Amino acid sequence: MATVSFFLDRRNSASDRFPLVLRISHLGKRKDLSTGYKLAPSEWNAKKRMVKRPYENATKANVRLKRKIALATEVLAQYASTIDSLNVREIAILIEERFKKEVTRNLQAGVTLKKTLLKEYSDKVANRYDMAKRYGTADNFRDVTRFLIKYKNDQLLLSDIDETFLEELEAWYLGQGLKLNGLSARLRPLRRIYNLAIKDKETELTMENYPFGRNGYSIKSQKTRKRAVKLDVIDAIRNLRLENFTGLWHHRNYFLFMFNMRGMNFIDLAFLKKACIQEGRIRYKRRKTKRGQSVKEFDIKILDEAQEIISYYIDRESKSPYVFPVLDDCYHLMDEKRLYKMYMSKLSNHNRRLLTIGKMIGLTEKLSSYVVRHTFATAGLRKGISKAQIGDMLGHTSYYTTEVYFDDFDKEVLDEAAERILKE
Repeated sequence: MATVSFFLDRRNSASDRFPLVLRISHLGKRKDLSTGYKLAPSEWNAKKRMVKRPYENATKANVRLKRKIALATEVLAQYASTIDSLNVREIAILIEERFKKEVTRNLQAGVTLKKTLLKEYSDKVANRYDMAKRYGTADNFRDVTRFLIKYKNDQLLLSDIDETFLEELEAWYLGQGLKLNGLSARLRPLRRIYNLAIKDKETELTMENYPFGRNGYSIKSQKTRKRAVKLDVIDAIRNLRLENFTGLWHHRNYFLFMFNMRGMNFIDLAFLKKACIQEGRIRYKRRKTKRGQSVKEFDIKILDEAQEIISYYIDRESKSPYVFPVLDDCYHLMDEKRLYKMYMSKLSNHNRRLLTIGKMIGLTEKLSSYVVRHTFATAGLRKGISKAQIGDMLGHTSYYTTEVYFDDFDKEVLDEAAERILKE
């Protein structure tokens, strides 16, 4: 009697992955048909004849294999009365013909088997954001795609990324000794890609595929160390003796100017135009949120320290439209994407210089451009300014965004209050 079953063909002992075959046995002979899958022994459950994790798409593979075994069994049943007159090779031909008929039937029924590659769709989304001049967001999409392709392969489908895939990715990532927040920063752009793909009629994805949300994988994060420093640190930076017009001197100026400008972002300092200075005030729109009609516009009075810093730069000999010389060597670039790439290099350099300045004053915390905003916000709260006012000065449109800045501060206040109570 003829039988069919799946086997992992491990005859090539030099390989670490082996073909999965449909083995036909009849009258003491056997014939193997390719399934198209190659598996590691750890990906095959020989007892249950099933593909298992960590194979990247075990669920879909098992559905397809189940259909193949059903079709092969149908052939054996169809020819049961004459099966003994056939040899194993003839049975194999009949089964292969049945497989081909199944494919033809599906095509005639109008069944389209779309397979959306992660890279293909991610590039489509990233290019759209490039057109909107949102280069940082576009880079985030490309970054997560490179990361996931490196983790798996360049044929990774969006539909392959299910809840189990993400759980295994998290376990692997943490197993490398990496921080959870780094993974979260990558998965948020992935979630956006998935949301867009579900709405896109050109993909096969539906909400049934969605791996995130209440009933799926939850993007986790860990609380980061506070970035704010005390005002005496700002004083130490201000009083640090540096030779004029050196790299460190310039970057100290940038840091102090951003602090005076209510925690200005470095990108806004780098692209701050001379035309923004009018009648003792600075008027500009944040580049980070430069979209839509509700872009935050700042109108800030220039105080003494900020004015002193500006005076070093405003009349310098340069055709650049910008106040500060951050982009002096590339401001003329017509390609805005290239200009943005150059800016990112300047930001890295700025943070390296701040790290050096921090070490020079004996600061144990890491000094970076983020410290400016957090320090300004926390200093305001210590001086009795309301959270709502501070959030408005920072340009936040959400109360919850502002609250993130104050978590450590609130704990400090409670600790100090408890200490006073216990001492009394």
